[in-house]
Amino acid sequence: MGKCDEGNVEVSMGDSASPMKPDNFSFTPPPEAPVFEPTPEEFLDPLAYISKIRPIAEKSGICKIKPPAHWQPPFAVDVDRLRFTPRIQRLNELEAITRVKLNFLDQIIKFWELQGSVLKIPTVERKPLDLYALHKIVKEAGGFEVCSAERKWSKVARRMGFPQGKGIGSILKNHYEKILYRYDVFKSNGTDNKETVSLSLLQISDDFVFSF
Repeated sequence: MGKCDEGNVEVSMGDSASPMKPDNFSFTPPPEAPVFEPTPEEFLDPLAYISKIRPIAEKSGICKIKPPAHWQPPFAVDVDRLRFTPRIQRLNELEAITRVKLNFLDQIIKFWELQGSVLKIPTVERKPLDLYALHKIVKEAGGFEVCSAERKWSKVARRMGFPQGKGIGSILKNHYEKILYRYDVFKSNGTDNKETVSLSLLQISDDFVFSF
């Protein structure tokens, strides 16, 4: 057990061991890492040079190579053979989609505020659930009732990019039913029946705490 007393350090290894005193302590510094300074001719092929000095560098476990003063690393890509497919991203469309998503989320949030609940976006696979994409894909598949009757929720999960075999389809169904389906019912009944729909939704939501 080590002791510290007024700047003097005493190390004890048990009753039978004598303390280590500064006079008995000696430190042998390790050898410095070798530094290699290849000539421009030697460094024409850097990998070949590294293979050449490897037996020496392995003895110390580390080394430093100082390339020649005006050496420039070669460009690794063969520009004559490089081929790639560019992706065209229309920024005006991207902005429009973002605006549509934000408007949709704003409607959902305001809808639940009318019901006296605060909506918190749920997470699936540690990522916030894209309610807009979920709503859009389910609508394209025929709606909530069709997806449930025909068991399309696994396909919905796959279209949203989730991995298969984790029961994510059922999770998406539950989130849709709790958050979006009631909004769909509200919208389908029109503005004339807002009070009736709001009362029915409040009765349905008694069993849930909408902090999601």
